[in-house]
Amino acid sequence: MMNRLVAVGLIGILWSCGKPAAEKAAAPMETSAMFGKLETTATKDEVTVTLELPAGKAEPAFLGVLVNAEPSGAGACYLMVDVATGKARLVNDSGSGSQELGDKAAVKNRQCELKAAGTRLDRPGGRLEVHFGVAFQKGFAGRKQLYGIAMDGNGAGRGLEPGRAFVVEK
Repeated sequence: MMNRLVAVGLIGILWSCGKPAAEKAAAPMETSAMFGKLETTATKDEVTVTLELPAGKAEPAFLGVLVNAEPSGAGACYLMVDVATGKARLVNDSGSGSQELGDKAAVKNRQCELKAAGTRLDRPGGRLEVHFGVAFQKGFAGRKQLYGIAMDGNGAGRGLEPGRAFVVEK
């Protein structure tokens, strides 16, 4: 249930990111075949989410990764990208609302800083890869879990998918 709540919360955040009403009302993608394998990785200065795209299927509208000890957007380093525009966002400390990176050098919350340097969306043969340049805050140190998420513009998707464990160093 928590994964669904976070996913629904994320869609509310993303819909407030300026998507035109016509895009918001698009028919949902078929979620059972929408995504292939979703992988997450992290280092001290980069968090990456990779999604394999099944042949003939549309790209998701949003792709992101949550770094936290539990599957909650509150008190997390929660990063996302609008796949169509390539614009990256960082969710606020509360888990509600977000800050767009845009032309800024960086945006931050109490857990991490999302940096323009190192943040990019790539499309290598049948995959989407989002690389987020990050700096973790010292108070966020400790064992964390990486959760990947991919959704269409209506919030359809499989919710948060647990990935690798990761230790944020002090």
